[in-house]
Amino acid sequence: MSDAPEMLGYDRDEALAFILRRINRRDHPALEGMLERLILQAIDADIAFMHRTGVLKPDGSAGTEYYEEDDAFEAIVEDLAQRNAMSPEQAVKTAVLVDDFMDAQAAYLQYCGLVQDED
Repeated sequence: MSDAPEMLGYDRDEALAFILRRINRRDHPALEGMLERLILQAIDADIAFMHRTGVLKPDGSAGTEYYEEDDAFEAIVEDLAQRNAMSPEQAVKTAVLVDDFMDAQAAYLQYCGLVQDED
């Protein structure tokens, strides 16, 4: 279990499985063997970002602030690079994974009804 802040209605284990099914492992050969750990860390970093920025309230319910995807991307990449003591080259490869993660995370949140499609 993670010590990261939570989001009401978000099942971390279900999200991990959902997201990993959507990540093409062949796109990330340099990260093979680390994908599950990095995705779990990305989930935690994303939810923590949502708490820090007011997208989520302390109780995990929806906050009043808008989710800034570019800021979230940067925060997640920085968190993973720092947490794993990555070289700049590794951080760039991780950024590609985070981009894929964010698409899959958005799909999971829509699937669960936690966000609505903006179309």
